[in-house]
Amino acid sequence: MNKVVIFAFLLLLLNQCTSTSKKFNVEKDNCRSMYGFFTKSQDCLELKFESIDPKNYGEYQDLHSLILKAIADRVYENKLNNDQAWVIYEDVIKDFNKAKNKNQYLITVLDKYS
Repeated sequence: MNKVVIFAFLLLLLNQCTSTSKKFNVEKDNCRSMYGFFTKSQDCLELKFESIDPKNYGEYQDLHSLILKAIADRVYENKLNNDQAWVIYEDVIKDFNKAKNKNQYLITVLDKYS
């Protein structure tokens, strides 16, 4: 019985450590399923990004919004298709979560897609 309780506690602890990333992936998938098109989901993605961790991600909201617009502009210009836009965005968020200097990372991404 004690082993089951300890195992459950460890699973809960491990889940808490990765919950921000997982939570955003779920929220992103919700935006994608609701709107389908990347260009239509920008507002949803902006709200979800900030709501994941307002204390830590709030300062990056403006850069995040500009990146969303830059990727959407590439779709409008037929430089990317919808699926490519979603893949790029997923990669941006994944790398953002890993970045040590998150602000500089977002500036670099913005420069790349603007």
